[in-house]
Amino acid sequence: MADHSERRRADRLDANLNLEVKMSKADGSVETASLETINISTSGVYFKSDHFIEPMTKLAMELEVRVPIDEGSDEVTAPVPCEGLVVRSNPEGVVEGCTEYEVAVFFTHIEPDGMANLEKHIALLLADLD
Repeated sequence: MADHSERRRADRLDANLNLEVKMSKADGSVETASLETINISTSGVYFKSDHFIEPMTKLAMELEVRVPIDEGSDEVTAPVPCEGLVVRSNPEGVVEGCTEYEVAVFFTHIEPDGMANLEKHIALLLADLD
């Protein structure tokens, strides 16, 4: 019997964040899309797309997260430039008339400053849950 238990190393948290995705096209050009996340973790992001993105597609992305200023209550928006690999799309292929696909991406690279911003944002989300 297959083990269907949770396999993620990092907890996912609901987060509606601005996400810019850059994807290379077959002709060598780059397509940029502004999207919104469904949830995030330190290991990946789940977002909505208006078109199908094939699993195993490499993406260059930039998340826009809220981070606290020092120890105060004020927050600023900070970028999280990152790269990732599409691990799942739902539906699993192009569906005629479908206007919303859900795409799961595993982060393959985040600069240390970007990871620090992402971790601060996740800490804010967790604090909001308390």
